[in-house]
Amino acid sequence: MRPAKVKFYFLITTLVLLWCGNFIALKVCLRLMPPLGVTAFRVSGAAAILIFIYRFSRYRQGFRPLRKQDYLFFFKLAVTGLLLNQTLFVLGLSYSTVAHSALIVTFGPLFTLIFACMLLSILGIVFLNFNHDFTLQTQNLLGDFFTLAGSLAFAYFTVLSKNVASRYGPVPLTCFTYFAGACLLLPIGLPFMLKVEWLHLTWGSYLAFFYIAVLSSVLAQLIFYYALRRMSASRLASLTYLQPIVTTISSVLVLSEKLSINFIIGGSVVLTGMVLTQRPGSK
Repeated sequence: MRPAKVKFYFLITTLVLLWCGNFIALKVCLRLMPPLGVTAFRVSGAAAILIFIYRFSRYRQGFRPLRKQDYLFFFKLAVTGLLLNQTLFVLGLSYSTVAHSALIVTFGPLFTLIFACMLLSILGIVFLNFNHDFTLQTQNLLGDFFTLAGSLAFAYFTVLSKNVASRYGPVPLTCFTYFAGACLLLPIGLPFMLKVEWLHLTWGSYLAFFYIAVLSSVLAQLIFYYALRRMSASRLASLTYLQPIVTTISSVLVLSEKLSINFIIGGSVVLTGMVLTQRPGSK
């Protein structure tokens, strides 16, 4: 295998692992701050780091000034990929479990496919939320549908990003998108951030906040845009299919979440919907 391919697959593997760890880190942060505060901290912290990276990167040299339509486009990216996707995702995670959320985000590619496969997967979500006596628990169900709505926003965000990934490059595209997102989210989330007793947090909490702002936002997003220039949006989105197993095992080991037989059955129904969308005849 050529060195370039080895590098590419290494980066893709790193991206998936960073996405998986993001669920655990966010769940820890949500113990200390409401969803809007966590999202604002994540986006604003990442924006500050990305501005610094862009200031000293080679992409800045020779980069043409942004036009009016560029500002509008980055605003649209920030609304879909950060304000909607991230806020709904974190809100959903606050109501649901890590295992549920990791499974639900695999719906992203489904939103471009036929209704029957989508319906099968949504039925899987409902089944995830039955107790052992087959009574419906509504708390996780609400969170799961928040996460589902976030996946819809992420699917649209991925398609938008694919159209311009080659034009701007990963660093400017990530930097400008997160800067626009910080402008939208910081005024909303700052009051929640100021209520946190930052000097009295545990090292685990500091690590979780560092993870969501630096690793899963800056590093993962740079890899995401790098990969988006070299593979189709649908193939890149399909990498979310790898998250449920790794993330679920991690949630059991790190957060002591419990799995039920209904989750396993419901997850199987969801993944069946995923398989159906990949069949040539389903397009």
